[in-house]
Amino acid sequence: MSRQFGWRRWLFGMILLFALGACNLSSQEDNTPTPSSEQVLVTARAIAQSTLDAASPTPTLAPPTDTPGPPTETSTPGPTDTPSITTAVADYNANIRSGPGEEYEIIDFILAEEAGEIVGRYDDTPIGTWWLIRRFGETGRDGWVWEGAVTLGGNEASVPVLEPPPTPTTAPEPTEPPPTETAPAPTP
Repeated sequence: MSRQFGWRRWLFGMILLFALGACNLSSQEDNTPTPSSEQVLVTARAIAQSTLDAASPTPTLAPPTDTPGPPTETSTPGPTDTPSITTAVADYNANIRSGPGEEYEIIDFILAEEAGEIVGRYDDTPIGTWWLIRRFGETGRDGWVWEGAVTLGGNEASVPVLEPPPTPTTAPEPTEPPPTETAPAPTP
């Protein structure tokens, strides 16, 4: 029996030795100090500064450039011709009338940004100049538009002054006021 007891004692001793050794390893890991966030930042800044201060091991070479040859001749553009027509572009939706004035009938309208060629003018009105326009590729009727509704392009001095068509002779018919309704008398 002493042999069995010796063998067990030796086995128990070995297990105990390994257990104590394992306990000792974990205590060594716990004793390692953890750096603070300030220490980490100081270290990172020092590494970054040393990287910035380090000299480049090889100089950076500029890419080679082509040697310029003799200049090539270019043609000089000629003077720009002034458009031979004067144009009008509508600033907003505006009426087109049969003559140069508000007393003339509205025959159509021109939408904002639509354009036309100015083919005539009439200046003798109380509210300013009226332009006779011919539309560019637009469907609708050509006629007179007030200068305040359009922006001109080109030379307005080249636009001929025209005589207006006769003013409308039909006077507006007087309208009678609507009949007044009398309220029915209340029944007793």
